[in-house]
Amino acid sequence: MYARMRTIRIEGKEVELIEEFPVRFACMEHVEEELDDYVNEFEAAPNTYRASSIEMDQVDKRCRVCGEPGQIALLREKGM
Repeated sequence: MYARMRTIRIEGKEVELIEEFPVRFACMEHVEEELDDYVNEFEAAPNTYRASSIEMDQVDKRCRVCGEPGQIALLREKGM
């Protein structure tokens, strides 16, 4: 699934995000498809992290394509 946020906690560190870019999650089966969709839709490559490193309970970490638990987080950090 995806969400738009200002900050997110990654491995204990608060990370500022570019608000115009959503945080999305993908399972390993759909990660290439999600990367391509992200780049095509936003014309920018996302930063990627293991979904387990995202430490926010209110974030829906299911794959946007199939609804299975996501293993990869796609997002855009400020300053990257």
